[in-house]
Amino acid sequence: MSDVAKAAGVSAATVSRALRGEPGVSEATRQHVSEVARRMKYAIARDASSLAGGRRYAIAVLTSEVSPVLAGAEGALRQAGYDVLLYVLGSQDARSKFFDELPLGRRVDGVLLLSMSMTDAEQTALESLEVPHITVDDTDLRRALQTAISHLVALGHRDVALVLSDGEDESYDEILASAGLSVRPEWTVWCSPTVDGGEQVVDVLLDGERLPTAVISSNGAAALGIFLRMQRDGRAVPDEVSIVSLDGQELTRVVGLTAVEGAAKEQGERAVADLLTLIRGGEIEPAEHPLRLVVRNSSGPVA
Repeated sequence: MSDVAKAAGVSAATVSRALRGEPGVSEATRQHVSEVARRMKYAIARDASSLAGGRRYAIAVLTSEVSPVLAGAEGALRQAGYDVLLYVLGSQDARSKFFDELPLGRRVDGVLLLSMSMTDAEQTALESLEVPHITVDDTDLRRALQTAISHLVALGHRDVALVLSDGEDESYDEILASAGLSVRPEWTVWCSPTVDGGEQVVDVLLDGERLPTAVISSNGAAALGIFLRMQRDGRAVPDEVSIVSLDGQELTRVVGLTAVEGAAKEQGERAVADLLTLIRGGEIEPAEHPLRLVVRNSSGPVA
């Protein structure tokens, strides 16, 4: 530690506080010390740190799916020097088992929940851990859906299908209805957040009486699967069907899919910053994340 302090031009006590995430160190100094420590391949001893300050330097991340929000959160936690205990609770069985057993014990300093709305019983179980927790809800997804709908309505679309990832509910139909769009049961479908899941969804859409003129997918990989399957079936995009993703993954950019971007990764990073503030005894204020529609080749006027 003394070598890191000398190289960074600060005291050993400052190095210790910076690497442990303790208060009393400016963010600029914390980043500077962390960068020097990284270059010198120095890592604070987790066990000794826990004994000294009561910290575990581990954060539990609970999520219903792997998403850009998770990528942003995981990267920010690693940068801050925290280990990540990831629990992907994609099914009801996995979720029930987790909250029944609550395997975290005293292993973590905080819990980050991504795209998960908890029941009262789950909330009570989580609070029994007596550590701070932050929930990243689906507010941005709803705002992204409204943005996508406004774009398609302006292009003349009224028959719009909604493809949701597993774990999301049908309440998003309300946003379609409020925009004056047709809401048909067969046009609200669920799939796994994968390319294969998106391809399989097209079979469901094709089984209907008629094909919608546009499809909105909550997941970028699934949107890519829909696009590839439509192309493979000889259906022109966007002349016959427009596709919009609510998830601006790199995949959507590569193939030119219209997408709502700007919130997911940044949202994960902000959630981590808020959680670490709570762990250090600070207070946080709610913040809204900017969204932007990026129009590419997959959306156009209704035929």
